[in-house]
Amino acid sequence: MTNFLIILFFIALLAQIIYWVFIFSKLIWHQNTDNNTEQPSVSIIIAAWNEKTNLQELIPILENQNYPDFEIIIADDRSFDGTYEMLWIEKPYPKTKIVRIDSTPSHFTSKKYAVTMGMKKATKQLVLLTDADCRPESSQWLAEMVAQYGGQKQIVLGFSPYYKYEGWLNAFIRFETFHTAIQYFSLAKIGFPFMGVGRNLMYNRDLFWHSNGFASHHGVLGGDDDLFINENSTKTNTAICLSEESLVYSEPKRNIQDWITQKRRHLSVGKFYKMRDKIILGIYSTSHILSSLLIPFVFFTNPEWFQAPDWARIPMDVLERNDLVDFYAFSDWKRLILGIIIVWFLVKWLIMSKLNNRLFKTVQNKSLLVFDFLYIVYLLSIGTYSLLSQRQKIRWR
Repeated sequence: MTNFLIILFFIALLAQIIYWVFIFSKLIWHQNTDNNTEQPSVSIIIAAWNEKTNLQELIPILENQNYPDFEIIIADDRSFDGTYEMLWIEKPYPKTKIVRIDSTPSHFTSKKYAVTMGMKKATKQLVLLTDADCRPESSQWLAEMVAQYGGQKQIVLGFSPYYKYEGWLNAFIRFETFHTAIQYFSLAKIGFPFMGVGRNLMYNRDLFWHSNGFASHHGVLGGDDDLFINENSTKTNTAICLSEESLVYSEPKRNIQDWITQKRRHLSVGKFYKMRDKIILGIYSTSHILSSLLIPFVFFTNPEWFQAPDWARIPMDVLERNDLVDFYAFSDWKRLILGIIIVWFLVKWLIMSKLNNRLFKTVQNKSLLVFDFLYIVYLLSIGTYSLLSQRQKIRWR
């Protein structure tokens, strides 16, 4: 068993090196490319439930986008806060249209139905999705996203970080968002796109209808963004957009219970991913956990079969002069493992820091390794919580 766990540790560590050094690091040097010489028309679609206050802030920002031809579609999902009256009766926003939803079919989850109704109302070539509590960083958001569309590209994945507030929960939420973005941007960049985030996501409207929209998962809670992209993205039709002008900031959850509910909903759709993507993500998560949790065991193990080469050993006369001949902590094996761990953590921190800078300093560089360890605790705890807690229906709002 001891030898098996040692081998398992080194396999997991090797997997982590492959992911971070040879896959994720490619994102550091990513530069947006202008794939589109034209400016196709765009429909911005927002599914909203009792979001009048947010929409009063968001819609003027959207209407002021520096782009020649676009419309804004609000899919009003049974709101009772005056959203309908504001948009249909008062009509203060010339580029904004509303589609009123009075009831949702029992076989359809409410947000997917709302987005689908928004799609039916849309008249433009492209659709750009966001949420009512989101705020584009600049008036160039729409233009920046469209610039990555064109040629073979039919899908554009954007970045949507969360606003920064005080407290460890907010800091960890921002780290988790950063960590997730590294995965879906990097894998898309090497030809394995697997998800997008509906707070900042663009694709061809015809792609939605030709693939029957959300038909294959219309009853699954969540997945209006990542499951759709998982089904329809390919290595040739998906682009990523990483520029400061294309950022869309969003409001994070403010308490841990709301956040856990949100993450359970997000994680629950992973079982519907393509088998290829489940394997890729499963290997990454498993190796991440094992390469960290097995460190204490491997460090305090002294396998009899290990013999360090002479050049790697501390000379005996040095040990004798310092009365360290019998000092257990200086065994050849422990020095090997300690050296590997120090070098790996340094390399990983450097890569994560570069990626954090590329993703607009979502979190503080000095806290990356701490949050990386907490991320392992999160994976184990949220998984255990989901298994042990009583199943209950979770609303999309």
